[in-house]
Amino acid sequence: MDNAPANASAILDQLRTQWGGGVVTDPAELDYFGTDVYARGEPLLAVLQPDTAEKLAAAVGALTSAGIPVIPRGGGMSYTSGYLASRPKSVLVDTTRMDKVVEINVEDAYVVVDAGVTWKVLHEALAARGVRTPYFGPMSGSHATVGGALSQGSIFHGTARYGASADAVLGLQVVTAQGEILTTGSAAAKDTSPFFRWYGPDLTGVFLGDCGHLGIKTRAVLRLLPRHSHIDYLSWQFPESGSLFKAMGALARAGLASETAAFDPALSQIRMRRASLGSDVKTLGNVIRKGGLIQGLKVAAKGRNFLDPAQFSLHLTLEGDSAAEVAARVDAARKALAGLGGEVENNVAKVMAANPFAAWNSMLGPQGERWAPVHALVPHSRAQALFEALQALFAEEREAMDRHGIFVGTLMSTVGAQATVIEPCVYWPDSHNAFHVRTVDADHRERIGCPGENLEARAEADRIKHRIAETMRANGAANLQIGKFYSYREGRDPAALAMLDAIKQQLDPEGLMNPGVLG
Repeated sequence: MDNAPANASAILDQLRTQWGGGVVTDPAELDYFGTDVYARGEPLLAVLQPDTAEKLAAAVGALTSAGIPVIPRGGGMSYTSGYLASRPKSVLVDTTRMDKVVEINVEDAYVVVDAGVTWKVLHEALAARGVRTPYFGPMSGSHATVGGALSQGSIFHGTARYGASADAVLGLQVVTAQGEILTTGSAAAKDTSPFFRWYGPDLTGVFLGDCGHLGIKTRAVLRLLPRHSHIDYLSWQFPESGSLFKAMGALARAGLASETAAFDPALSQIRMRRASLGSDVKTLGNVIRKGGLIQGLKVAAKGRNFLDPAQFSLHLTLEGDSAAEVAARVDAARKALAGLGGEVENNVAKVMAANPFAAWNSMLGPQGERWAPVHALVPHSRAQALFEALQALFAEEREAMDRHGIFVGTLMSTVGAQATVIEPCVYWPDSHNAFHVRTVDADHRERIGCPGENLEARAEADRIKHRIAETMRANGAANLQIGKFYSYREGRDPAALAMLDAIKQQLDPEGLMNPGVLG
């Protein structure tokens, strides 16, 4: 619509009056909200910060009626352009003011939470009641929100044993592009509580992993389980990748670990170039609080020097409801790993468990380099082949990578019993963007420095990043956090695409809800 910007201005003025705030048009703020960890989108017209679903629904309905694209954003930790505007003069919705833990129902084993609540806040609120969600957040959970994670298909804490974020969901509340408030799960029925997901066809799953394509999540209902009372840790090293992937598959099929994190030699070296564990007082304080003074002193004494940077390493947390259960899990894990490598000090696993949401500073390299991960989910049987294909790609690109100061380290993990995750992380020397400046701790950025703008290295890193994704797809990979980067529609079953497009047409006939995601 040619008059859309003028109409939008009138709508925004009206919202300012009605809301008494929550409408952002300051250029510096728009620059921040229009930038993710990796890139910048088209210029934004405004950012809305509603505190209720009702306010949001009315605003979205007015904006889309005027032809204005609307984009949902959670905590902003995307690196796949998931909330970056693909059309100029779009309005972004920052959901972080929708931040209430609405109901913790221990008896019926569910929690109702606003979409803007961070995983750290939710985890702490539930801990006070002796419960947790099966999946309890990504490593960036101090910033990442529940709604953002459910839109992107988030994984990590609890994932190895309990699956991805979507596996914890019982129901959703969603604002559609036409300003309707839609409820899924059992709560969609009159006089029924949100205790169950499957009441007829499962509509909840349609909105999980949609990257905001179908609507804006405003509330979620998640399963609860009792907090495990006991925990232990294992770390292992392997001389080559084949043994590592065999070990990860065996552990996953047996459901032994709550979290698994593996590093290739390159990523181990990147981690060791960061400040030592022994010098990080906050990190050690958290280890002491979780495991006691003796455990903290052991971590401080060993630092990271126990790891052989030429080997692959695997770090596990194992939880249970008694010391005997955890001991049995540890014993079973050692038996599964026997003959595949050697056990080493478990400091990394301890630190990760004690500081579960401390990863935001890791979005910059040890000397201030920019960072961009590219991930794949494959069945265990295909993990080694994909890893070898990626190594061949890196060897092919070695000259270009060396010329531009680009390096890659690979993180690996598992999801439930079925999937291995392989995530090469690309680092290159370049300036920090508005998102880095706002999110990464200032003292950390000062310590590591900033390489300065490097457009040639940025372009090469982007080219290599796309080649990594293409190699993954050629090896049968699935992806989470699809955003506007990973291929979704290409080669997909036409009947399935037709159903998705029909749902999109029903909910968003003008295509104004986060245009461009999911292809």
